[in-house]
Amino acid sequence: MRIVLIFTSLAVTLLLATVAAAQSGRNTLRSRGAAPELHNNVFFNTETPLRIADLRGSVVLLEFWTFDCINCIRTIPYVQQWHETYAGQGLVVIGDHYPEFSYERDPANVEAAINRLGITYPVAQDNARLTWGAYNQRYWPTMYLIDKNGNIRYMHIGEGRYAETEAAIQTLLAEDYTPEVAADETTLEARQYIRATEPLNVRTGPGINHGRVATISTELVMVVLGEQNGWYEIEYDGKPGHFVSGEYVTVGEW
Repeated sequence: MRIVLIFTSLAVTLLLATVAAAQSGRNTLRSRGAAPELHNNVFFNTETPLRIADLRGSVVLLEFWTFDCINCIRTIPYVQQWHETYAGQGLVVIGDHYPEFSYERDPANVEAAINRLGITYPVAQDNARLTWGAYNQRYWPTMYLIDKNGNIRYMHIGEGRYAETEAAIQTLLAEDYTPEVAADETTLEARQYIRATEPLNVRTGPGINHGRVATISTELVMVVLGEQNGWYEIEYDGKPGHFVSGEYVTVGEW
């Protein structure tokens, strides 16, 4: 009888932990704004390139990874399991493969790693760091959950928090889908972006008289929030109100 009580107590503890994780997910899944678009044209495990704008009504799990990163390798079984468990309920898993080393740029090596690791969900090859830069990425692995209207609702860097992430997936899948008006989607598609052609100093305002807070690397892609006298406003470190000079950038639209 004593053993039964011990196991019953453990079951209750696990149940309460699961409920707490789910409740935590509901309380913290605030919108972090519209998810930047995917710009990759080379994909594995899918016949056509995927775009966030085409996935309205689905929940998207986007993971940035590279195949020789041990932390990435450890997260893959969880991501693969979520793909297998929730794809039929509306979850779309996408891996964005941005290489750290030169041999990770070779498509044959990427494809071999995908097969070796048992990955069956779509993977984009992001050698030009177009999507990596659009999300202002710095770390492997990083996971984003994007809701049915294309908004970022959850982010996690590194390993761990698997129960919390799965609870967030379940919460977003359970949400009703109310399509946003077409004008909002047109605005999203027409956003301007810049790509650094040389390292850029990030400043607290437009002009060199404002303080420098950081330097961002060549080829980084950033969404333009505004422009003042040749200085582009960007989001840096998760906050708007930072500026870079337009002297060493190329400008585009999507």
